[in-house]
Amino acid sequence: MKLIHTADWHLGNSMHDIDRLAESRQFLDWLKERIVEFGAECLVVSGDIFDTANPPLPARRMYFRFLASLLDTCCKNIVLVGGNHDSGALLDAPRDLLDALNIQMVGSLGERSVEELVKELTDADGNVVGISAAVPYVREMELRRFKPEESTEDFAQCTYRGLYSAVYDAAEVLRAGRDIPIVATGHLYASKLEGRPENDEGKDAKEHGMRDIVGNLGTIPVSVFPDGFDYVALGHIHYTTKVAENSKVRYSGSPFVLGFDETSIPHHILAIDLKKGEEPAVQKIETPQYFKFLRVSGTIEDIVMQLNQLKSAPAEKPLKVEVVFDYVPGVNINEILAPVLEGAPFDVVSKKANRADALTADSFSDETLESIEVLRDEEIFKLLLMSKTGVTEMNDDVQKNYDEYLSLFMQVVEEVNNENNGEA
Repeated sequence: MKLIHTADWHLGNSMHDIDRLAESRQFLDWLKERIVEFGAECLVVSGDIFDTANPPLPARRMYFRFLASLLDTCCKNIVLVGGNHDSGALLDAPRDLLDALNIQMVGSLGERSVEELVKELTDADGNVVGISAAVPYVREMELRRFKPEESTEDFAQCTYRGLYSAVYDAAEVLRAGRDIPIVATGHLYASKLEGRPENDEGKDAKEHGMRDIVGNLGTIPVSVFPDGFDYVALGHIHYTTKVAENSKVRYSGSPFVLGFDETSIPHHILAIDLKKGEEPAVQKIETPQYFKFLRVSGTIEDIVMQLNQLKSAPAEKPLKVEVVFDYVPGVNINEILAPVLEGAPFDVVSKKANRADALTADSFSDETLESIEVLRDEEIFKLLLMSKTGVTEMNDDVQKNYDEYLSLFMQVVEEVNNENNGEA
């Protein structure tokens, strides 16, 4: 069976208020061409189809038009699952219609039985060529029913193990001994990703194309996926990677740049030729980029010099720039950059102050803080802790609280951002 694995489209995304509708449309047109060119019988999209729980109408229309455009191609099976950015209810609402079009949608797990997650995949002649085991992003409450009694294993590991074991058993029943592969999905944060240091269990997610770990589910080992799965198509990580050097368990990554920390990361879809019990033949196909994103950093003098160089060498694609400048008290970055940016053939869409070496609670004041938007979320949290504890410099107690509660703060930030984007 031939399939295309992709994920983390984040349709409706408007990073720094950039209109990305044309960019998304370009990708979907390109993706359809690759599906036809490869002869894919199945398309798997592993979560975060939309960027917010209430995506804008143009993004929804584009999504449905793309699905409809595949009906007359070689791709007779589409498997879609929800991610942490998606509204499971919104994705599942047209499920009966999608089922009639042979499009499998699992927006959320909810009270679904594991038998409802598995489905036969057929070719153009109606022959069964594979089994899908479509598992979406699973929330903590939904996982509780898969926790073995008296288990002492980490909650996330034992419940995910229970979930995927049950799903695999259901898929095996449906396979009924036939010589066809089983493809599972997931939207989670796995440990031991290729390209990450061996001793890094994924605590520094932002350095690896991830916004943050969502909730308290932590990182998931590859051992939770039964060996009998012939391929596990994952989403949630924005770069292309294998899990624990296992060629059957992979992230396709996002086709788009979704943050300036991802500008140097190549983005792909995965084209996979799959047979039962064999190593998958995987081809990484780099996605075209509509925009060019660039982060310019250094002292303010360095920033001015680099921006002037960009003015004299216009980019072939629309260029979006983030400025990360070394903080200098009392210096207004907007006033300094205004003459440099006049008539520039690029847009500076973000300005951030680098205060890593100069963070004190005194910095958190109207007199010295030009705009809270120039601070990273982690820096804001650090300053809040220092301010609340009445200290002016970092100490061991503040660092301990910072390490312990940062993930919760980042979760709240993401939820607020999602709500604000949805209301927009």
